[in-house]
Amino acid sequence: MSVEMLVQTGRQIVSNGMARLRGARDGALVAQDDFAAAVEDGNVFGVCNQAGATMAAGLSLTTPLLTLANPAGSGVHGRLWYAGFVNEGIVTAAGSVLLAAGTNTIAAVVTGTLTTAHRNLKLGGLNAQGNKIVPFTLATLPAVPVAVALLGVQLTGALTTVPGFNALGRWFNGSIMIEPGCNLSIQSLANINSAGLAEFIWEEVQIQS
Repeated sequence: MSVEMLVQTGRQIVSNGMARLRGARDGALVAQDDFAAAVEDGNVFGVCNQAGATMAAGLSLTTPLLTLANPAGSGVHGRLWYAGFVNEGIVTAAGSVLLAAGTNTIAAVVTGTLTTAHRNLKLGGLNAQGNKIVPFTLATLPAVPVAVALLGVQLTGALTTVPGFNALGRWFNGSIMIEPGCNLSIQSLANINSAGLAEFIWEEVQIQS
């Protein structure tokens, strides 16, 4: 006796109802995590600072590091996969590095310098989409953000003298959603001097009408 199963190639976004098993193009069943599947579908983007910047002391309207802004009317939900920070210079004041959020969806837009180094992580791949969520450096936010997650704490000292001067970061695995009109930035509660570098990895999912 033979059994036939109906499978679907490609990732499914199922909000309600029944989903099909996922299959490879040769008919084999596929077990794949959501992140790898989203990258394969061309919906995941990454960005890093290309030069170090001095962070402001405390949560601020202006931030020289990275900001992700999902414009009103973008048509996409943003899913944050990863946020991280490193410092290549001298830390002059010990303090926490935070992920901060602006959630007023009717506030003014984020302005700043558009990054040119962001990339679809399906590098050079077919079906790789252009980003709708905008990464900025030197951003001006419409309102002071609130801290929503800790990335870590830095001690004072130089990169060459502080033991364990590692990258501060967290995998969020899509658990923070960036809806249209909202923004995320990496900030600090202390003045972390010169050469700060930040990173975001995010996915964009079309809003279903």
